[in-house]
Amino acid sequence: MGISETSIPPSTAETRPAPVRGNPFAADVCPSPLAVGEGASVGGLNEDVLDQLLESVETRSGAPLMLLTAPRAGYGKTHLLGRVVAAAGSGVVMVPLAFRTGDVLNLTTVTRRGLEALSLAAGDTEDWSRLREACAGLVAHLLHELIKEGLVPSANPEQALRVLTGPVTDVFNKDGAAHMIGDWLRKHAGGLRPILARRVARQVPVRADVADAWLDAMLGQAFEGGAEGVAVMQDLAAADRETGTPTWLRMLSLWRPVVLLVDHLDGYYRNPDAGVTIASLLMDMVDSQGLHVLLSLNQDVWQATFGHHLPSALEDRLTATQVLLRGLRETDAAALMRLRMDRAKISKEDLVEFEAFVDVKQYFLGRPIGSVSARVFLRHCARQWEIFQNSVPLSVPGEQAEVPSAGISFPPLPVEPSSTIPLMTETLPLESADEVPPIFDETTSAEVQQMAESLAEPQAALPQNDPPPPPAASDWRATTAEAGAGTPVPPVSPSSDAFVKLREMLHHLRQPGARNQMADDAADIPAERLNIPSTPAAPPAAAPAKPKTSPIPVSRPGDALLGRFETLRLQMKAEAENQPLDYAKLGELIRLAGRRFPLVRLGEHELLGMTGRQTMVWSIQGVELLFGLAPFTDTAYWRVLAGFAAGRLVDLASEAERDDTPPVKLKVVTFKADREHAAWQALYSGDTMPDPLKPHLDAVHLDTHSVAALYAMQRIIKDAETGAVQAEPTQVMTVLARELDFFWKRITRA
Repeated sequence: MGISETSIPPSTAETRPAPVRGNPFAADVCPSPLAVGEGASVGGLNEDVLDQLLESVETRSGAPLMLLTAPRAGYGKTHLLGRVVAAAGSGVVMVPLAFRTGDVLNLTTVTRRGLEALSLAAGDTEDWSRLREACAGLVAHLLHELIKEGLVPSANPEQALRVLTGPVTDVFNKDGAAHMIGDWLRKHAGGLRPILARRVARQVPVRADVADAWLDAMLGQAFEGGAEGVAVMQDLAAADRETGTPTWLRMLSLWRPVVLLVDHLDGYYRNPDAGVTIASLLMDMVDSQGLHVLLSLNQDVWQATFGHHLPSALEDRLTATQVLLRGLRETDAAALMRLRMDRAKISKEDLVEFEAFVDVKQYFLGRPIGSVSARVFLRHCARQWEIFQNSVPLSVPGEQAEVPSAGISFPPLPVEPSSTIPLMTETLPLESADEVPPIFDETTSAEVQQMAESLAEPQAALPQNDPPPPPAASDWRATTAEAGAGTPVPPVSPSSDAFVKLREMLHHLRQPGARNQMADDAADIPAERLNIPSTPAAPPAAAPAKPKTSPIPVSRPGDALLGRFETLRLQMKAEAENQPLDYAKLGELIRLAGRRFPLVRLGEHELLGMTGRQTMVWSIQGVELLFGLAPFTDTAYWRVLAGFAAGRLVDLASEAERDDTPPVKLKVVTFKADREHAAWQALYSGDTMPDPLKPHLDAVHLDTHSVAALYAMQRIIKDAETGAVQAEPTQVMTVLARELDFFWKRITRA
């Protein structure tokens, strides 16, 4: 009697549990930066870009306008702005600004869209919007200042001042811990408002009656929340166009610094007139109103709406501090997938099984580094999740799935010796490898060799923690007899040739007196990748037949990069002569070099008590270079850096004693030009830097020519990152490394 289908238990027909409600990867669009939670991000993704934005926002020592660009939609610009909001905390007022199609581009629209965004964003307290928090915070700050100056009487001024600097919900909620102050403020608001308005009018260029009207509406919002006072403030914003002052934003800046997050400008694609207007408007708010701006754009919008459509002065201002988002790395993608599943409370068993089902490593195989956007990967995972939920579970490795037999036993199948042919990837004995016969003619072998090289998986630019790849043979048919002839076969992989030269260059930089062997042909970049045509070779003259040789080009593509570098150096000369050193540009260059140079291990450490401010460390064999990148007048920074350096000296001495090895040398490297010399002397001779640390200080003096060269290098790398020059930043470093030979030698000198 056969086995009927009804005799099989129902559990074997579908062994996967019921699908989890919803798709953990369905949400792939971030609507607003104020909707990003602190735990909804992959920490390591674009961490360096996040640090640059926070440096500008938190310390206000960076550029007041930052341009954030992405290759295309889906790379996480809005989400990154949300991470800036979450990291900055309550010390800054973040105001999202998203123009709508049909908006009149003026200050009135800026104020109205900002009010709208904050009124719709949830605050830190239940039933409170961010607009209510901002209005209540400003009123509490103004009242605090009046009590502090004795202009408003108080029975217990110390307690009142302490309460007014605390949570505003305690004051303005009816059941708050300090609601008595709120009740008093509500009762005497009519007489108190004119006093507050006159104080505002002394600090913001508006009339006292205009400030009084704004304060009346803001008090209503602070006490009641909801839509109270919002419509009145929207109407009051109409006067901003005539006065030229965004009154509400300027009033908020009396309480805390205001940062505009300008995003979602895709509706102005191929509208260069709007691009000029928006750029002019933002620069006016930066220069005249003292506001900070983070401008977020996709590359296609930048090229079609801004870019070369702007006057050169505006374009230069906007691109002076430009940062570029990159795509996911394999580790970022895996972390993002786990984060989404953890937040959806997926079981550990399903998480492990789904990771094997998706196979992130296989997904990234063959894809160019930085080309996978977060949105594309999330959509891939969303499709895979739907398939996964309706598929049969994978067997657990090492276990055999049990199939019900309805009481019928089957004899075991006889095990026969395997006749499987070994894979060609298995290691052959050395003797056998020597005897491999050629199976193609010479022409076909060359074509197969070229195809095999094109199938290689792209590798990241010199991962510092991975061992270097083994040298590749110059010919796939080479025999060990040729390799053992006494002359080592050099690696000829096109992708690693430039990095080998960089490695050799830095190796010689560590050996004084050794000749720098960096080859002149490091510029193996196609001319079309530079957007600069190379000079065509002259037609060959008739000549007797000779053996075929590789033609020598009239001009090399690397010459175009060198020409661009020289042009930029001349342009940067005026800035180098007339402006103080730009430590942000120097820091970007040092960070990039530390990541690219194979003999350097880059570390970044946040300075204690200085959120968002970090110091970089280059670890080279036997030496640690600690970089101080701030004006010498910033004594708070140098005092904290000195403490960090002193701690490193103690740690290095302890490690040397524990391991019984020579101690690693520590050098604190900073930079100065002629105009910084006096400030450096004051810092060095003062008590900010402890005397035991001073022998470890090394202030590298940079003349005008050197500063211009460094600025030019930083700018051309930025151009490579943004696509203005179609070359990778690593290729730029390869071609132009010799131009900064003086710089690398000077900072690495022991």
